[in-house]
Amino acid sequence: MLFPQNMPLLRALKCNIIQPRIPFHLYNKNYCHSRAGESFVPFDVLVSQRRNEARRSLLVEVAGLPSSADLHQVCSQYGAVRKMFHYATRQSKCQESRIHGKSAAVNTFTSDENASYLFTLPLCGSQPSQPASPNSKKANISSSTDIIQETVPSDEELHLQLSKSRDLSEQIQNVYECQKLTELGSRLRFFTCRQIEAALSGLFPQACILPFGSSVNSFGRVNCDLDMILELSDVTNQDSTQRLVFQAKKSRSAANPRITMQRHMEVISDILDNFVPGCSQVRKILAARVPIIKYRQDLTDMECDLSMANRSGFYMSEMLYLYGSMDKRVRPLVFAIRKWAKDRHVTSPYAGRWVTNFSLTLMVLFYLMRTSPAVIPPLQTLIKLAGDDDARTADGINCTFLRDLKILTASDNKQSLEDLLRGFFEFYDKFDFKERGLSIVKSDDFVKPEHSALYIQNPLERELNVSRNVTLEELERLRTEITHARYRLEEDTQHTEEQGQQPWGLLSLWGTSHKPQAHRGLNASIDWQEVFHIQEQETPPTSNKQLNVSPVHAATKSNEKVPSNGEKARNNTKFQPVERTQMLKEELIMPSDLNGLVTKLKRNVVQKNANGKKNKKQKMNKVMYKW
Repeated sequence: MLFPQNMPLLRALKCNIIQPRIPFHLYNKNYCHSRAGESFVPFDVLVSQRRNEARRSLLVEVAGLPSSADLHQVCSQYGAVRKMFHYATRQSKCQESRIHGKSAAVNTFTSDENASYLFTLPLCGSQPSQPASPNSKKANISSSTDIIQETVPSDEELHLQLSKSRDLSEQIQNVYECQKLTELGSRLRFFTCRQIEAALSGLFPQACILPFGSSVNSFGRVNCDLDMILELSDVTNQDSTQRLVFQAKKSRSAANPRITMQRHMEVISDILDNFVPGCSQVRKILAARVPIIKYRQDLTDMECDLSMANRSGFYMSEMLYLYGSMDKRVRPLVFAIRKWAKDRHVTSPYAGRWVTNFSLTLMVLFYLMRTSPAVIPPLQTLIKLAGDDDARTADGINCTFLRDLKILTASDNKQSLEDLLRGFFEFYDKFDFKERGLSIVKSDDFVKPEHSALYIQNPLERELNVSRNVTLEELERLRTEITHARYRLEEDTQHTEEQGQQPWGLLSLWGTSHKPQAHRGLNASIDWQEVFHIQEQETPPTSNKQLNVSPVHAATKSNEKVPSNGEKARNNTKFQPVERTQMLKEELIMPSDLNGLVTKLKRNVVQKNANGKKNKKQKMNKVMYKW
């Protein structure tokens, strides 16, 4: 093609291109833990890689970040350093280095300035300490290894980032990116497991400690607790055809495996408390259904739970990891709902009658199975597709399901994170918790087999209810908060610039609960009729003061049943948070009233027992007189 001489070759063209708005979850971005272009990593392979990294890692206490240059120079004498992480705990600053080489000091820890270099039971310390060099402030790392400092945004920074998001889907994704477990957090958890293995290697050379729970199921957040399972070597399963076998002392309580396990855990707890550096606040809970040892690891700054008979929990973590890897929307949605439940005080960090994060996760998975089309398949589908290599058994529990997700096809569901979050609250706002239970095995609901407030079937041990601890009061709180969140999201149908600094999206859902966490549910009135399934009588008491019960729960003269607060909220389309606060205040009764009710009940029991003894004495006198 020929151009005229007076015609410029390039011209500036100005045009406005209008493109259709693409849903947030369809952006060209990978939201899973694996990077773009990488294939799915099986759970067993991931755990094996992390365990190998822990064997080649070194934890050193340093005076500060400038001392990293001297530390890198010392560590380079034993092997090539691939990565270096720097973090600060509540007591000291630590440096973790990953060393490659057969002669590297793999199992070395740091505790104080006078610690020795090697860890040998039972008397030596564990960690080499790096003193501050006088020229460390001016030193720079000359190698290609950079120090990685992972920072976790504060609540104020997170709120500011969410307020600048474009829509609710981007808010949900930002919450997941800011609160998910970091690479350093994962390394430190496997490093803590390796520390216990090294401590017990003299007594049990084949001992293996595996993390489970939120540390490996891809749903763990920053600063989550560490759950570990200890598996000792079993000499009874040795190959009898070999000419040389190991000898071991037979337990005195071999007939009762539970007593044997409790005695082993007593010895292990003493080792942790007396010899392993960094272990503090060691507590033994051996009378529980699953005996555990709770302690705090000060060097890695985390709370730890150690058990010996919970292999099924490890496979449960693998199942959750698979579901989190099936679709990139599963993990962000679970994180957003967990954050909502935490800020609304639906869940609690302490054990008790509250809804747990595990129960909430199963509720999210059950909802994603019930969408049309389904986002993830039920567990029964994974069981049918399992091969011979997927067979697993733990303590008589069948834990067989598909481990390779390459066989599954992607879901046809194209809903955004915002649509899924709205659908979650709408789905459970209409769910009949009083009569029905839920299960992710077949993704169906069923009539509750027992009188529990909330029934969520355990996917592996299907005769158990994972939410058996939840009370009627906490279930009603959950239903009320779900209704509240649903109407708040309906008010925030679209985020515009006119809203200004007003909280919207997830920020409007979180808020602050009107009742403090420490005193939650202690002075609330009790609906005894709902507890004992008693129908209201036609002739109620004339005065409410006789029973010291609030007027909300008193029976009326008619047969009409007084609706609860959750039913009022669901029936009222103009339900406001102010009305919810007033209703909660009306339901509260004074502690003296509750104590008076308990005193009257005790007095009636004592009087009934006294009358029974008196009648029995009179009857005996009559029998003696006849004789």
